[in-house]
Amino acid sequence: TNPTNMKTAVFVALLVLAAAAPRPDSSIESAELLHDEREQEGASYSTHVEIDNGILIAESGDDDGVQGTYVFTAPNGETVEMRLVANENGAVFESPSGHLPVAPLPVQAIHPIPEHALEAIEFAAQQRAAGVEWDQQGFVIDN
Repeated sequence: TNPTNMKTAVFVALLVLAAAAPRPDSSIESAELLHDEREQEGASYSTHVEIDNGILIAESGDDDGVQGTYVFTAPNGETVEMRLVANENGAVFESPSGHLPVAPLPVQAIHPIPEHALEAIEFAAQQRAAGVEWDQQGFVIDN
C-alpha cells in the first residue's frame, strides 16, 4: 500500500467524521433554575421546581395519593397548565388552560328513524319486558 493512498484514506475518514459531527443548535436556549425544593419523609414527598423559561412543577404525595400542577410554554407561545389528582378513586387530569382533549359530540342521525323501525324497537322492548326469550334459530322459547 502506497503511503500517499493511506494518508488520503485517513484524510477522507477525518473529513467524513467532521462533516457528521453534531452541531450545537443555536435555537436551544439555556434556562436558569429559579427554585428547586424537594422533600421526602417516609412515603410523603413534595417537589417544587421553577425554571425561568416558564416551567413549573409542583407535586406532593403520600399514602393517600398524589396531587400536582405542571406548567410549561408550548412551542406556539401558549401557557399550558395541567393539574393532577390521583387517589384510591383513580386519576383526574384537569387543564384550566383548556389543553386536554375533549370527546366529540354524539353523531346526530342524518335522516330520522323510519316509523316502522321505531315500532319494531318498541315491540322488542315490550317482548323483553314480558320475559319473552328466543333460541339460537330465532324461535320463541315456550316457558
